[in-house]
Amino acid sequence: MAQALLFDGPPARLRLVEQPRPEPRLSEVLVRVEAATLCGSDLHTLAGKRLVETPTVLGHETIGRVEEIGPGYPPRCLGGEILHVGDRITWAVVVHCGACVPCLRELPQKCIRSVKYGHEPWIDRRMWTGGLATWNLLAPGTSIARLPTGLPAGMTTPASCATATICAALEALGPISNRHLLITGAGMLGLTATALARRMGTGSITMVDPIPWRCEKALLMGANRAIGAFSSGAGKLEPVDAWLELSGTNTAWESGFDMLAVGASVVLVGAVFPAPDTCFNLERVVRRMITIRGVHNYAPRHLSMALGLLEKLGSAHPLGGLTGPWFTLANHAEALKVAADPQVLRVGFRPE
Repeated sequence: MAQALLFDGPPARLRLVEQPRPEPRLSEVLVRVEAATLCGSDLHTLAGKRLVETPTVLGHETIGRVEEIGPGYPPRCLGGEILHVGDRITWAVVVHCGACVPCLRELPQKCIRSVKYGHEPWIDRRMWTGGLATWNLLAPGTSIARLPTGLPAGMTTPASCATATICAALEALGPISNRHLLITGAGMLGLTATALARRMGTGSITMVDPIPWRCEKALLMGANRAIGAFSSGAGKLEPVDAWLELSGTNTAWESGFDMLAVGASVVLVGAVFPAPDTCFNLERVVRRMITIRGVHNYAPRHLSMALGLLEKLGSAHPLGGLTGPWFTLANHAEALKVAADPQVLRVGFRPE
């Protein structure tokens, strides 16, 4: 029998259910889940701040081993190599068709025919699409990536959401060598961005986050400076020419905008929930030639980029220590209590 944590709706109702082991059909891939983590959007769903179809199995930051491959042409990984039973893998959150308008515009994460792992209702073949289960059944066309050898679960499990999203944001930002990078928000996204940007050779990194322990983590990840507010620290911040806005707050946007240098690039990532309108001066955007981009989720190439950068960071990098503690599926009630602690960035589940 297989187990899964079924979410029936807020507030945080999870129940452990048992079902027969799924059998892969044509071009499907059966994966034994090794680990899954709850990202911020999962916690918002559990709290009722983000609506999904229920019942469902949450979890879209997942790694596992290929147990069985259904009949048909053998699937290939993102690097082009044939997938084999026993491979340790992760996979993109969104399965895209490749033929709809968003896909043809190179926005596969917005595919109108998508399957989205950790977001599908508990119906038919999509029962096993959430990471909080012993098995996942990958749909045909899923973007699958082999995990680099030797990297721990704490480092690789968030790759299919947090790390890949940051790679999409860094790509949208453009070259960061010798640029002064501002990052607002030192949650999992912000700390991951700090580590990856440092590895990519940015000139300097300033982190702004109101929580002191998060600022300390940012310095550990490679920030040159970490402060609690734009007006704190030794005087006013110098102009920045690259900015990743990950907090999603209007306050950060309105304060950070004043710090932008001529020709600066801004990528907005954190504002994924409804909020009051904000404003800025269009004339200042034009005269200062500022570029503003929004990034939501990522394309398959960003998952490959994420794993490549994690491999370069290596298993000893402190980024891997941001994930945990770990729980079994049966101990989910305790896991949710721990996840509510603001000093816990990622609670993890190991089904066995």
